[in-house]
Amino acid sequence: MKVTSENVHTISQRLAKWVESLRYEDLPMEVIERTKLLILDQLGVQLMGSTLPNVQPVRRLADSIKAVPESTISQGSVRTNAATAAYVNGTFGHSCEYDDAHMLAWHSSSAVIPAALALAERENASGKELITAVLTGVQVMCILGTAMGQAMQTVGWHGSKVMGVFGAAAAAGKILKLTPFELAHAFGIAASDAGGTMEYDQSGGEVKRLHAGSASRSGLEAALLARSGFTGPSTIFEGQRGIFKNFGGTEEPQRLEDAWNHWHILDTIFRFFPGVGTVHAPLEAVLHLREENDIDWRGIKKIRIGLDSFAIGHGASITRPTDAISAQFSLGFGIGLQFISGQNSPHDYFDQSRWEDPDILSIIDLIETYAIQIPEGDPALSANVEIIMKDGRGYERYQRGFRGHPVSPATSKDIQDKFYKNLTRVSSAMRATDILDSVMSIERMDRVHRLTGLLSSNPNH
Repeated sequence: MKVTSENVHTISQRLAKWVESLRYEDLPMEVIERTKLLILDQLGVQLMGSTLPNVQPVRRLADSIKAVPESTISQGSVRTNAATAAYVNGTFGHSCEYDDAHMLAWHSSSAVIPAALALAERENASGKELITAVLTGVQVMCILGTAMGQAMQTVGWHGSKVMGVFGAAAAAGKILKLTPFELAHAFGIAASDAGGTMEYDQSGGEVKRLHAGSASRSGLEAALLARSGFTGPSTIFEGQRGIFKNFGGTEEPQRLEDAWNHWHILDTIFRFFPGVGTVHAPLEAVLHLREENDIDWRGIKKIRIGLDSFAIGHGASITRPTDAISAQFSLGFGIGLQFISGQNSPHDYFDQSRWEDPDILSIIDLIETYAIQIPEGDPALSANVEIIMKDGRGYERYQRGFRGHPVSPATSKDIQDKFYKNLTRVSSAMRATDILDSVMSIERMDRVHRLTGLLSSNPNH
């Protein structure tokens, strides 16, 4: 799977050569199965997300565009052009902090899959072509993430948006069968739409949801423009004014070398709590402590939570949520919600009465976070939770990663159960099963229309 630097001169050219040369037959079965599960998980989040109030302005915008009916919008009554479908579906897929995550690529599926599927529908692509396109998009984001991830977060850029445009361009280019020359230009074009700040994790704002959708649309459009002859800079990544220097990464190509030797899609994190990744370990620890002990929240004196230092500012700083995004980025709200409701339902994070619930707020005020040194070899997304009771009793759990993280992998059943749960308010059980069966056998489809036809509000369109 590795492409050497021989005969290619820039990072974009090397990525382009690898994307163009990859074939479905090159993929290990484990990678194929993981890709299908990512598609299933993303479609489940998209379909649920299509009903959520925070992203309805995006649907209304799409409905106002009288476009050529090329591609399906999830739970939409009409089709639209491929770029708009990618924009809307990507936004739906990132609407509730429930899509997958990755330590290198951040959130890849909500940027890559909508672009790949929209174009696959338009271009009459096969299921095998879709799988290969999705894999290439995720891999490109991860390779770039080895040089950019942590530095971007320090500066305040959202990696899903910055790298998402390139993942979407790779996936779209694969569906369009672009040449390496065209793909390299697609990367250069897409770079002009890279961006997206993370100020939402300080003061809220639903604009974060657009980062996946706009990345998906921009990457798709970049691929179409490159096919039509439009051009971009060949040194867009390592150049003096390129992506690495502008977004806090490295200009040293050597940093990328090790990234070529691994299928990064296997390291994807499936989320089973609808919140930023830094809150998952403490939420799971609290869940275990509640299940193992008879804890009455009214008897709690203090909850102490040890986190990696970066997690404190990226998930633990918001104590009074004012919208869904600030609720999903509030560790305290997630813990309070779990104690009061017994669960962390995605829909509760959109309920204003929950944000203002005095019982939940009183639990938030009991929480004390502090930085800990995560043991060597453990994921940075680990936590130590200590619940101290008023009567002197105490309960403590160190949570190494969490369910869905590569150190505690989700099973196929876990992901399928999540899919069914996401469709509870959206679809009949029969339709949900039809979608699931279509995704899990998609490699046998000559065209993806059998799947996309199930995703609209009028299946069989």
